Amino acid sequence: MADYLVTLNEPGRYNVGVDYEIPSKSIQYGNILIGKTPAQDGSETTFSLNDQGESYAPNNNQQLIVTKNGLFLDPANDYNISGDKIVFTTAPTNTDDIVIIALAAAADLTRTVNYVIDSGSLPMQTGDKGKLTIDVTGVIENIRVLSDQTGDIVFEIDKTTFANYPNFSTMTGGNKVQLTNTDKYFDDVLNNWTSTIVAGDILRFNVISVNNIRRILISLKLKL
Repeated sequence: MADYLVTLNEPGRYNVGVDYEIPSKSIQYGNILIGKTPAQDGSETTFSLNDQGESYAPNNNQQLIVTKNGLFLDPANDYNISGDKIVFTTAPTNTDDIVIIALAAAADLTRTVNYVIDSGSLPMQTGDKGKLTIDVTGVIENIRVLSDQTGDIVFEIDKTTFANYPNFSTMTGGNKVQLTNTDKYFDDVLNNWTSTIVAGDILRFNVISVNNIRRILISLKLKL
């Protein structure tokens, strides 16, 4: 949920603090129904595997679930994988109901946590810009920062656990994030960072100095 802080000043001018997490992507799992050729004739033991007409090569025997007439076959004893082919120990007949399912998971085991600091129509001020609870465990691979315009900003990211709140410690090891006369920043080295995040950790974003910037997007890419 976003928290909104609206401060009215002179007519036509306003200060809106908007700090929130954009919904992040999650891991998606899916199984694939695998086809095979040629047709079963009681003599053929080797079949080419395909996924919607494209050749499919499983990683190993255990990636496949194979059933014959409703019974599970045993990997290694009842069949083996050779590249994009499955080799049955006993040739299936044309009356055998063979079903092959490949267990698959999306390769992208990451989550990007996004945090926005927005000062509305007024210049951004220094200080605590809010907190965010992380619901996954992972390691920060990189940080990406985008600002609304060219300018300067230095900010710190601190971390604590629920038990230790409100006592925070720096994540950046003294290497504060800094944009100098630019509108973007990227770092995948993260020298001296404490980059491990544990589910339930709380992050705090604190602007140390800022000039000519009113809004920034901070993106932390976590490897789960």
